[in-house]
Amino acid sequence: MATIPTLEMIRHINGNRFNLEYKEEVYSTLSRDNGGPLHTKLWECNKTNDRHTLRIDQNIFEQILKKRGPRGRKGKSVGRPAFGIRHLIRRELMLIFHMDVEKIVEILNSNPEYKSGKKKDTTLVMPNLSIAIKELVEEILSKDNNLQHHPVFRRMWAPCACRLLELAWINKPKHESMK
Repeated sequence: MATIPTLEMIRHINGNRFNLEYKEEVYSTLSRDNGGPLHTKLWECNKTNDRHTLRIDQNIFEQILKKRGPRGRKGKSVGRPAFGIRHLIRRELMLIFHMDVEKIVEILNSNPEYKSGKKKDTTLVMPNLSIAIKELVEEILSKDNNLQHHPVFRRMWAPCACRLLELAWINKPKHESMK
């Protein structure tokens, strides 16, 4: 059976393994070069996660696909780093959960009637984010209750996650979104 992570489970990053808050299974970890949080294999595990279809704006889908990290092998690791669209979408979703709530509120307030364009379907293995999205929406509404009827929150968790991903991508600084 698939576990449904909470917002706290996704945001938790282990520090020292002797720390009291150390957990065996975490959804996020820090990159070695201090490039920010990364998603762990728990996002990709076929045994504990189901397939979900996300419908993302086609233009943003193509822009995300253009964003590719370092190529080739690193150190003693086997194989190449993951770089496919599914991996990149998981990363962008994980970054939304680590984004400051004030920043998300600011983005939503600057786009009060956001409507995405033509959508592209992508099926990927990932955790069910329904509880985490619900908790994130509650945090957002606690900061600004006027966002209660925002178009992003009108549907279930997957469309909400897609619209938040699109808005976060549109409002990223250009130098950051096209690395």
